[in-house]
Amino acid sequence: MNLALRIILVALLGSIAQFYLPWWSAVIIALTVEAIVGKGNSTAFFSGFYGIAIPWMVLSGYIDFHNQSILSVQILEMFKLPPYGFVMVVVTGLLGGLIGGFASVVGSWIRQAITKDG
Repeated sequence: MNLALRIILVALLGSIAQFYLPWWSAVIIALTVEAIVGKGNSTAFFSGFYGIAIPWMVLSGYIDFHNQSILSVQILEMFKLPPYGFVMVVVTGLLGGLIGGFASVVGSWIRQAITKDG
């Protein structure tokens, strides 16, 4: 399946799952999507990375905007980082993206182990 379609599939299913399940349900979605419809090539990491990072950044940006960056600035001050709300949005996206990317790579490895692709 095309990389863009896998990203959209991970983003949609992960966002829907996170409304009803804990945050780590996105990890299971990224792993499952890559294991079922992935190609088993070098784009596995990027499908999970962008599929999780983009929705997490959109949601954290939405939350940050509507509370005038109060919580994000306090968290950034605790870690001695610049008190700009968008920094927390970017950090949230990077963390979610790395988690989703690694989950997709594991899903790709599972697919390769089962189907003997690689």
